[in-house]
Amino acid sequence: MKRLLYLFLLVAFCGCASGPTFFSEDYLAGMAATEFSKIKEQFPISNDPAGTAMVNRVSSRIAQTLGDEMPDADWEYVLLEDEAANAFAMPGGKIAVFTGLLELVDSDDELAAVVGHEIAHVLLKHANQRMSAELIRGGIGVLVAVGTSEMEDENRALALAAYGIGSQVGIMLPYSRSHETQSDRMGLIIAARSGFDPRAAITFWKKMAEASSSSLPEFLSTHPGYETRIETLTEAMPEALRYYQASKRP
Repeated sequence: MKRLLYLFLLVAFCGCASGPTFFSEDYLAGMAATEFSKIKEQFPISNDPAGTAMVNRVSSRIAQTLGDEMPDADWEYVLLEDEAANAFAMPGGKIAVFTGLLELVDSDDELAAVVGHEIAHVLLKHANQRMSAELIRGGIGVLVAVGTSEMEDENRALALAAYGIGSQVGIMLPYSRSHETQSDRMGLIIAARSGFDPRAAITFWKKMAEASSSSLPEFLSTHPGYETRIETLTEAMPEALRYYQASKRP
């Protein structure tokens, strides 16, 4: 039985260039909805009307754009009160932005660059790939309890980590360089299709580079360096601008 399981996993892994996915979208969406509710209990919902309106405005336009790609999504966007300069998205259309991020964002276009990037991780099934890879490494028993009432803290942390969320939630765990680069490109297109100026992505990441205190060499990091990220966005910009020019802008 173990040999058959091993062969099945090996074939599945080798047959998928971007990594295997063993979980259904419905399963992940249900699990994400449960975890998203728990996260909202951990952090106060922001009472900043301007910030909330900005998050709703940007997220709703992106949700409308992705209607065909995510037809079954139960979209929900929220601004959470926390100083972390972060945001995340989960399967099923769950989007959270932390108030700390809005301190670095100067326009809807810049926020759209971040939200587009995060929802790109969902469309590219990166969480599914991460959880599936963990299943291969640790065996089916590792994830049996995930998404059930029997889920232990350790397994919940594993599930959150698949979405790039640390157990403290405000701490974002890095995706692989490959996942980040894929999401940079797709996120730029998503923002542009939604009528947001994709050039704002470069403006935003330049600000992030200036604000960053990290001196970790790029080869020691799983995230692309800011220069590499900006190069990726610059390369993808001509295509993104074509989508932007063809988009229906308010």
